[in-house]
Amino acid sequence: MNNLVFNNANRPLYVLNNQAYTDAANNGQVYDVTTGEIDVVANGFLSVQMTIPANQNKTIYILRVLGGSTVNTALDFYRNATFTGGTSITPVNNNWDFSGGSVCTAKYLNQATNPISGGTMLLSMVQAGGGILIPFDGRIVIPSSTADRTFYLGLKNKTNQVNTCAISFAYWEL
Repeated sequence: MNNLVFNNANRPLYVLNNQAYTDAANNGQVYDVTTGEIDVVANGFLSVQMTIPANQNKTIYILRVLGGSTVNTALDFYRNATFTGGTSITPVNNNWDFSGGSVCTAKYLNQATNPISGGTMLLSMVQAGGGILIPFDGRIVIPSSTADRTFYLGLKNKTNQVNTCAISFAYWEL
């Protein structure tokens, strides 16, 4: 048993990392996706869809979701939902020295009506305004499949005015 409060050169202090995604980031496997700030019309929707293409032999772990607005919104999470159209978002690797890209693709859509089609709702919440952080820490797991899989986030402006909103999330591929 080590009862020394202070360590010296012969007995260095070691800190163990118990978060697997820290190692994943060091290995260039953690990515971020963001819409940036977008003005959403009164009672409109800002939606993000990430697609994990079929047969990639990668498992995706959702680390965290960040969302926000200047006033009242609702945030919905779905699996295997879809929407038509949208603007592509390139996932960005969190390891600046890693040049490899994600197997996933992402896009967002900003429109007056709810674009969601199908899927299974995972959770829903109402936000009074400001930022929100949901630390999933890899608890949403999307295994490889013989069919495309999607992760969908929908932010609804619950006001009768234009609302500046943003959606961001991080994930790792293993």
